[in-house]
Amino acid sequence: MSKIVLLPIGSFEQHGPHLPINSDNYQIEAVAERVASELDSLLLPVQPLSTCYEHRGKRGSAHYSANVFFKLIVAIAESVYGKGYRNFAALLGHGGIFIAESAVSWLNETLPGFRAMKTEYYAQIEPVEMEHSGENETSRMLYHTPGLVKTERAIDFVPDVPREYLNYGSIFTHSPSGIWGRPSLATKETGERLFNETVAEMLREIRDFFGAGD
Repeated sequence: MSKIVLLPIGSFEQHGPHLPINSDNYQIEAVAERVASELDSLLLPVQPLSTCYEHRGKRGSAHYSANVFFKLIVAIAESVYGKGYRNFAALLGHGGIFIAESAVSWLNETLPGFRAMKTEYYAQIEPVEMEHSGENETSRMLYHTPGLVKTERAIDFVPDVPREYLNYGSIFTHSPSGIWGRPSLATKETGERLFNETVAEMLREIRDFFGAGD
């Protein structure tokens, strides 16, 4: 398999009173390091900001606009293309980065011989019920960075609206705490299982796309 460049993408946003703002970046960095090791890939630093519009209204959260983030992904890919790399995978560590698919499509259409794809952290292993700072995410943090989890501050809250509502406005419209889920159920063991499942699924998607025999 030809050398693959991996770009992990996180987010800088509130995670309720019990998790740090940088939670998404810690999680995707840990997964990306394992994936890169398995594939012998070039691992770029985590891109720490993305397009978390839904967390606006809380101090500490920061994001790019969609058009700026599109240009950022394209610029990073073009820079490694200029160094001779031809395989590029964006590892999305946050839900709702919709512009990433458009950026990947643009790269495949405009850079001769370049192959780009995206794989999403949550795509295959999350429950149907949307969550943010809930059982699964808190479990991952207990596994990756337990010293940063303040379990005594966790608040369980599940809004009575579907996940799509986050595409229309702020999470605080439906959850005053900024939590969507049940962090009180989190365990380190669950976090380890989710970590291994995520790594395996991302490896499968990347190998399927680029071809193990190339």
